Amino acid sequence: MRYFVDHKQKRIHQKLYAGDRCGFTETPVEKREFTDSSAYIEKLAAQKLYVKCEYCRSFQTVIK
Repeated sequence: MRYFVDHKQKRIHQKLYAGDRCGFTETPVEKREFTDSSAYIEKLAAQKLYVKCEYCRSFQTVIK
């Protein structure tokens, strides 16, 4: 699983499910990071108090 880390808001996103509702669009590129390491993600969550994004649990769809 691939992750997208937003270092500005301290949120961890699942890259596959990340979308506009996640709120990372205002985060500068230099504050974004992509990783495949589950151990790194768990370390961020446990030691740095990063949280997993509540919107990155399933695909986001838009109905008009």
